[in-house]
Amino acid sequence: MDAKVKLSLHDKNILVCRSASLNDDEINTVADLNNWSVSRVDSSEQMLERIQEHHFDIIIAGVSENPEQMLSALMMAIKSSPESIRIVVSGNLSPSIAARVSEVAHSSLPENCSDVQLSLAVEKALKVAGLIQKPEIKDFIGRIERLPSLPAIYEALNTALMSSQSSAREIAQIIERDPVMSAKVLQLVNSAFFGLERQIYRLNEAVTILGVRLIRDLTLASHLFEAFPQNAAWTSFSFAEIHSRSMLVARFAQDICRSVKADRHLQGQAFLAGLLHDFGMIVLASHDPEEYRMVMSKAMELSQPLYVVEKMNLGVSHAEAGAYMLGLWNLPPKVIEAVLFHHFPGSCPSSDFQPLTAVHIADALLPSVSNGMGCSVSSQLALKYVERLGLKNHLNQWEMMANEYAGKLPN
Repeated sequence: MDAKVKLSLHDKNILVCRSASLNDDEINTVADLNNWSVSRVDSSEQMLERIQEHHFDIIIAGVSENPEQMLSALMMAIKSSPESIRIVVSGNLSPSIAARVSEVAHSSLPENCSDVQLSLAVEKALKVAGLIQKPEIKDFIGRIERLPSLPAIYEALNTALMSSQSSAREIAQIIERDPVMSAKVLQLVNSAFFGLERQIYRLNEAVTILGVRLIRDLTLASHLFEAFPQNAAWTSFSFAEIHSRSMLVARFAQDICRSVKADRHLQGQAFLAGLLHDFGMIVLASHDPEEYRMVMSKAMELSQPLYVVEKMNLGVSHAEAGAYMLGLWNLPPKVIEAVLFHHFPGSCPSSDFQPLTAVHIADALLPSVSNGMGCSVSSQLALKYVERLGLKNHLNQWEMMANEYAGKLPN
């Protein structure tokens, strides 16, 4: 197959997979207003063929007619064209299908969406993508000698999560392929982190208790943190404590979601984003320990947030570095968004409760990891953002929850 051809006649190139869910008139209006070139296909198979031949900035697909088939096609589209913005238009979906849509789509819109809704969804997704794909971020990550790849077990678990047929026993068999991970899963399910009343000895029982999504996410976080081990050149903070605190942020973010009755797949994405929100900090500290030590020292001297001084001195913040790397691995868009904006959520174009909301609040309310510079590495609560979302009345409850979680942090 020849290299993809990027069409250059228009500002953006859109591929529309026709479906009863899609309104051609609305798409035409958006395309005309924005000077976008629109190509149309009639099936998911044709969609995948076109993606192999051409680059498309935006893919719009309806999922109402055959959700399973379209979801499978979108997963394949991510591998072929990971940089494309994916907008899904659908009718009423079951909770399980809606959860799976949120794993592959940047935005999900109702069947009767207006041209304004469609245009705004695309605009927001393009804005976030533009912030992540900045040349200076690409250049920085490109200088890292050994980037980890996704573990095979993660990809297998991800496929199982996206399937409606996988049983707990089948999931356990996937985990058993990796004896080290098997031991870690059992160790974790029996740890104080989950506080179960009895000991769990079988993997399929652990899967039933924790769920596929949680095990998949813990597997990924464990793999990524292990890919950047702490060495003798870095003594300013403990990588293990950053990891432990991230796990508490993840649990707290999940509880924050429950407190506002957010659905389970949003809770799951908040958990994963919490696990990885400070992963970029480990990457920066590993890449050039002496330079990052100076950044932390300067942040303390200037009384500035760490991410601000990172940006000034390194050209990239740990939030940007983390989000960019997660984008390379095609993690869910809302998870990447939460990592990117977790220090400054008010800059995110989304205006409703998101995984970002929960992760920012959890990170801001929990104490920072102690470090030799006396520098705060956690977020400062963006009160205006909380008020904008109408959540200020929850703060007292969340602060009490934070006090309970703070007692679990390493001393």
